Amino acid sequence: MKLLHYLLAAGAVSLCACTATPSPTAPSAAVKADVLASVAGYDPAFYRAFLQNGFESPDRLEPIRILSSGFRVYLRTEDDAGAAIDTATLDTVERALVESAPIWSGGSFGVTEVVRGTASMQKTPGWLTVKWSRANFGGSCGRSTVGVDGGYIEFNSSGACSCGTPTLVYPRLVRHELGHAMGYYHTGDSQDVMYGQSIPADSCDVQPSGRERRHAAIAHRR
Repeated sequence: MKLLHYLLAAGAVSLCACTATPSPTAPSAAVKADVLASVAGYDPAFYRAFLQNGFESPDRLEPIRILSSGFRVYLRTEDDAGAAIDTATLDTVERALVESAPIWSGGSFGVTEVVRGTASMQKTPGWLTVKWSRANFGGSCGRSTVGVDGGYIEFNSSGACSCGTPTLVYPRLVRHELGHAMGYYHTGDSQDVMYGQSIPADSCDVQPSGRERRHAAIAHRR
């Protein structure tokens, strides 16, 4: 299954191509509905969209898969053609990952270490690999696995995804792909970082919305 974002339009930016097929080996347990009903701010429709792909696939909900503990990031320093990724881009990605992981975990955990290099830790438990490709993923800017321990995020390194910044990718894109990697799906509101369509060019550095933060915290209450 692939989730598709719309491509660059006038005055708008594409986010991602976006999610790779989830692994059946790393599902998390869903929080029981009777427990959720008593939580302030809980919205069942948004919860299904956010955690089970209910916005784009309401008739075929995915099992909930969320990362459940701190993880290390392997940040590749070159793309699939062997071209070096500039330091400013790597720094932007690292900063956005480290700052956003605690938000997506509801304050439960974060990134424990970031290692840069030209290898990969993909399929290695406890790691998330960030890699780069000149492929355009159908004309979009990135893609990732969903809630997979040992998963990956892959960004477009062509230079078409800067959103007017001096780096190859922009902070909202990094937060969005990390959201997928940690277990979340697209939503239908442009105020959400997990919104799944093109965004205005002035929205490239927004943080997760209040409802995203609330429901991430709910998802991590066992």
